[in-house]
Amino acid sequence: MPSVSASRERKVKVKKHGSNRKGTVPRISKPTQKASKPISNQNNARSTAAGRKRSLETAHDDQTSTTTPGISKRVKTSSVRSKEPTKLVAIDNAPTAKLTVLVFGGGEMGELGLGPKKNEALRPTRNPHLSAFDVVQVACGGMHTVALTSDNKIITWGVNDENALGRDTQWDGKLRDMDAASEDDEDDEDMNPLESTPMQIPSDSFPPNIRFVQVAAGDSCSFALTDTGQVYGWGTFRDSRGDKGFRYNERELVENQARPIQIQHLQNITQICCGVDHALALDIRGNIWAWGCNEQYQFGRRLIGRASNSFVPNQVRVCRNKAKYIASGSYHCFAVDKDDNVWGWGANSFGEAGDAKTAGDEGAFITPTKLVGLCQKNVLVLDGGAHHSVAVTANGECFVWGRMIEGQLGIDFTPEQLRDPTLIRCDERNKPRICLRPTIVPTMAHQQVTHVACGLDHTILIDKPGNAYSTGYGFQGQLGLNSSDDVKVFQRITDKRIKGKLIWAGAGGRFSIVAECASTS
Repeated sequence: MPSVSASRERKVKVKKHGSNRKGTVPRISKPTQKASKPISNQNNARSTAAGRKRSLETAHDDQTSTTTPGISKRVKTSSVRSKEPTKLVAIDNAPTAKLTVLVFGGGEMGELGLGPKKNEALRPTRNPHLSAFDVVQVACGGMHTVALTSDNKIITWGVNDENALGRDTQWDGKLRDMDAASEDDEDDEDMNPLESTPMQIPSDSFPPNIRFVQVAAGDSCSFALTDTGQVYGWGTFRDSRGDKGFRYNERELVENQARPIQIQHLQNITQICCGVDHALALDIRGNIWAWGCNEQYQFGRRLIGRASNSFVPNQVRVCRNKAKYIASGSYHCFAVDKDDNVWGWGANSFGEAGDAKTAGDEGAFITPTKLVGLCQKNVLVLDGGAHHSVAVTANGECFVWGRMIEGQLGIDFTPEQLRDPTLIRCDERNKPRICLRPTIVPTMAHQQVTHVACGLDHTILIDKPGNAYSTGYGFQGQLGLNSSDDVKVFQRITDKRIKGKLIWAGAGGRFSIVAECASTS
């Protein structure tokens, strides 16, 4: 689950949506209590890094900022190309179903991939620039997207400030200053066409004769998994202070990886996923690996001092040799083991990781803990936003929990539910804030949900017949409902441009994607 980074000098004009929504972005800093107890932290607002500033209206009324220990300042910027790997045996296959991609939401920085002039879409819009590629898989980051094609190409578009696109996007054109531009001439300013148009990462950025099976995207980083279980990555991780890092080169920290490089110490990987600034990998033996920023204990354990962030994958101490599926929200993580137990860890200030005890206490918890309400329910899909989470089971049930202020859970809770202290936690003004345990979405009970995607504060579901539904924070049209209004319960996304059966959805910080089977489009 994505966030949006705060490092861009290109000033973005966004729609006003209430006096309490400021132009900052959720960012969680490191808890400070002892590791033996649930951890308290100040939550959400990301301190502004030096460099380019992205000004977005995604912060909320209860977000504050704190600082954390930094990363070593002995740094390099690297564009090193990886060496050809030893011959390995394939352990996985790439998807084969070709997708037609439709995008919607805000795109002032090229997030929609519709080219240098189209910066907003309130309704699902087919991306004509992808017609040249047979896309089979897509991953949304905070402000960029990565796609895999049937002929083994990796396509990227969106913001490339920290090399999340994995290719050169230097452009001599004028950068947009939308605060300075008048209403009359702002559309005359073009975005960088090399960022705002989907383009291939050059094939010579990778060793020859490798096949990709999956891509993943974080806030400013991207990863690709090969059929032999190797992982390649590029971009950077950034903590709440704005300190960056991606890997070590002979004990020197490489802050920013410009070109794809193999992630060392990862072998026989079968699945990858990303949070804002951490990554997870699942290996063939059922072990989970984590690397990046650990400020909310996304590694499932505490690291001390300058090692609080790690750019070398660490094994997560949960369901060892038994994990079969992994997922991530912005700063929290999930795993499902072979006994159908569901585990959660990391940020939990709104109960998003599944621990009701520390919810509302600005907390995080280190030790992965079972989500009892989801165990033995055959959970197939999990996803998380900044502070909410969603699970989908094999029989199509959809469970939601976590922050409920913006409508991201999609439930119109009954008065009886709102009075239940074991289900709902209120703030000091007695305003319902948190759904403490996984709760079935009643309006979707008969829809047979098959897929879910969480943005920062919005949610998109896909049902078995191929319909999409959205709810939550919609200030930039990321709900696809031809409006910038918030929505409190799931509403079906209907548009004549949706011609086939939808099978997938993804969500970034302020944009969303749905995909049809190309054969039915």
